[in-house]
Amino acid sequence: MSYPRNQSIFYKTTSPQMLADRLRVTLDELNELCAATDNYKRWTDKKTGRPIQEPKPKLDKVHKRVALLLAKIETPDYLHSAIRGRSYITNASGHSVDAGCVKIDVRKFYPSVRSQAVHHFFLDRMLCSGDVAGILTKLLTVDGHLPTGSSSSPILSYFAYEDMFDALAKLAASKGCVMTVYVDDVVFTGIGATRGLLYAARKIFSSYRLHGHKTKVFRPGQPRIITGVAVTKEGMKLPNKRQKGIAEDFAVFDALPNGREKLMIARRLTGRLFEASQVDPSWRSKAEMVAAQRDALQCYDR
Repeated sequence: MSYPRNQSIFYKTTSPQMLADRLRVTLDELNELCAATDNYKRWTDKKTGRPIQEPKPKLDKVHKRVALLLAKIETPDYLHSAIRGRSYITNASGHSVDAGCVKIDVRKFYPSVRSQAVHHFFLDRMLCSGDVAGILTKLLTVDGHLPTGSSSSPILSYFAYEDMFDALAKLAASKGCVMTVYVDDVVFTGIGATRGLLYAARKIFSSYRLHGHKTKVFRPGQPRIITGVAVTKEGMKLPNKRQKGIAEDFAVFDALPNGREKLMIARRLTGRLFEASQVDPSWRSKAEMVAAQRDALQCYDR
């Protein structure tokens, strides 16, 4: 259940003690987190090469609390990330292959969401006192930006730049397009989804000192991948890349003798297949088959 922002318990939080109570920590714990210089685990993702900053357990508890509370505030229908009942699948389902489509996302979005934008949200939108807005900004940002491994970053990135996303939504409406947003992935579908719209969208990003990239324009009828889902004339399908990953897991699973390693692959494969069935129900039977095999292998879980 969502509610207007002025009903949020963050709204008009006026003292550190009030903030601590609402975050379900003591004031001493709040002060310790603010004073600490080692609140994050840091590493580089091997696949993407992106630096990751993940809050350590004490701070992670606060981030999860913030994420939960912010996700309850009413948001526009176009937002599909970090909102209960919405997902990358609902994001893709909002687009039809019958019309033209434009895709654009923000380059290095979380590292580009500056602490000043977070402070502005809590101070000017949530009407927190200056010291409370400062504490929340300190707790929820690192090195002057949103952390890349935090549970609060997806929803906070929206609120920090909601003016920009609303400007993009107005642009979409003026061009007769549907727009959806999934974190930094913005998609427009409709008669006005052209390179001209793409140019206008990039200008809006630039006005907020953000850089739009990975742009793509699709003709009416042309299949397109939207947040990891293939949108086709036949409906939503699993992209070839994800199908290939599942096929590779099947090959490993079939080659392994019964044992703990096979059980581990079965668990992973079951999860991937049930997720695939959320996109395309034709995967459901395979998911149930592997789930039964997984259950039969549980005796090796020692």
